[in-house]
Amino acid sequence: MTAYDLSTIGKTVKLVVWDLDETFWSGTLSEGGITPRPGNIALVRELAERGIVSSICSKNDFAQAKAQLEALGVWEYFVFPHIDWTPKGQAISGMIADMGLRDENVLFLDDNPMNLEEAKFFNERIMCVDGRLDLAPLLDLPQLAGKDDRELSRLKQYKVAETKHRERTQTALSNEDFLRQSDIRLRHVYDIEAHWERVLELINRTNQLNFTKKRVETPEAEAELREMLRMPGAHAALIEVADRFGDYGMVGFYLMVKRSSGARLEHFAFSCRTLNMGIEQYVYDRLERPALTIAQPVANGLDRFEAVDWVREDAGGAAGAEAPDRRLCLVGGCDLLQMSFYCGSNRDEFVNTVRNGMVVRYDDVGFILNDRSDPSIERFRSRLEMWSHAEMLAFDGALAEADVVILSLYQSAAGQNFFTFGGTEFGGRHLVHVPAQAMRTVLAGPNAAWFAKNFYYRRYGLEEKLALVRQACERVLSQVRPGTPVVLIAASEAGERSERSLPVRQAFNALCREVATSWKSAVLADPAEIMAPEDVVDADHFTRIGYFKLAQFINETAAAFSGSDQMVKDVRDAQDLQQAV
Repeated sequence: MTAYDLSTIGKTVKLVVWDLDETFWSGTLSEGGITPRPGNIALVRELAERGIVSSICSKNDFAQAKAQLEALGVWEYFVFPHIDWTPKGQAISGMIADMGLRDENVLFLDDNPMNLEEAKFFNERIMCVDGRLDLAPLLDLPQLAGKDDRELSRLKQYKVAETKHRERTQTALSNEDFLRQSDIRLRHVYDIEAHWERVLELINRTNQLNFTKKRVETPEAEAELREMLRMPGAHAALIEVADRFGDYGMVGFYLMVKRSSGARLEHFAFSCRTLNMGIEQYVYDRLERPALTIAQPVANGLDRFEAVDWVREDAGGAAGAEAPDRRLCLVGGCDLLQMSFYCGSNRDEFVNTVRNGMVVRYDDVGFILNDRSDPSIERFRSRLEMWSHAEMLAFDGALAEADVVILSLYQSAAGQNFFTFGGTEFGGRHLVHVPAQAMRTVLAGPNAAWFAKNFYYRRYGLEEKLALVRQACERVLSQVRPGTPVVLIAASEAGERSERSLPVRQAFNALCREVATSWKSAVLADPAEIMAPEDVVDADHFTRIGYFKLAQFINETAAAFSGSDQMVKDVRDAQDLQQAV
């Protein structure tokens, strides 16, 4: 019999488990010798080149069987071999668990019907085939089509897992202590397009650690995913993992959509190769635990460990990788949320948000310039949402600690609704830029008369607003530590909606260039110089790639200034020493 019933092999095969005697070869090894079956040797090699790994479950002497397989030149093609005289059913179950697979993706080949039935008893969904048959037609089945893996990357990854498992079982360390001494390194790979096939594979083929299970199996679904990746606020990366045992490759993918109101994961999928390593929990924590609707079942929850402290970020030269000691301070519109993700997680964010149904703007010169000595603004916040006195003080503290500051203040040049309020003198002491939406909310409600009585409209022209922006930039530049770069985000002059505001944008950008020329620590980040035209969605928003390029520019700027920071420190240390003497 050479044909196979598809109802018997109905699932994608990821692992083939071989019996040896009268299956992989003819004869019984312990009874006087065997005759090789060249077709089976070729089959194991072909499966490996398709990304389908092979293992062994055989009642034999381990050393004798290994020597025979080495002589046949095929020993290195098997992973997690179980060669002893114990029953096979439970042995196969343990093997599947150790490899992080599911029994429904495993094919067992054995000549003994009793062994096949035992395997099914302990592994209900395992697929079984009589090992006495001609096995070559297996390669024609779509369930064993696999993928092109002539570099044997999947086999190598399971060899790494095998080595790690062997050492783990031989040590007295706890699981978490073992992970801590494994030197686990993780890298975010943001070039999604270059690894598109791996993205689709992780989304469509992973199950145990696929938390969303949103498959992308049609051209329409693929087009929808590409469109989602282009949305402003979309953050995506592949996760690459290695440890002292070897390289696991790209084992995870996430797509997060971030808005001022919060963040949500649309895709969150990981390979079973890193099962029980805490990788998925580490990444979820790194993303600041965004909203996620988990599609059960999953092998692990995202709170399995109290803290995943055994994973470290490995920049590997990738833009966007986190600089462990670099602290960022971000001030401006919500677009900074879409860019800051690629700059590192150690950051203080003062970006536009929504509170109690009202937009609160931090890209407001008033937030930067108002007098900190007067906390009276707090009594106004009960009726009109705005930044608090505590936030202003926190901002000053963040400036003093920052290694990089990012300012995006274009809306203070383009805005119209400027008011002064508070204080004891007529006309008010504090300045605020009230968003149009917040103003409509107040004027349509019971606080309209209160607002009219306490807030004084300022009809600023463009030159007056630009002067305020200059003052805000210079206050920030004067408060940061020497050598700390302050990145001024220029306004885009391309994209939809830019034409009607082009004179304002050009004037704002000219001001930013002038400040960058006048202050050594000021750096202009001009989207026109950093991005391609297709990276611009509209005048005020960019694609995910656009924000990534902007982050790359900021990271490179910070790296360039780091040498200057050291020189400043050396000078200050020398001055302190001279004073001490």
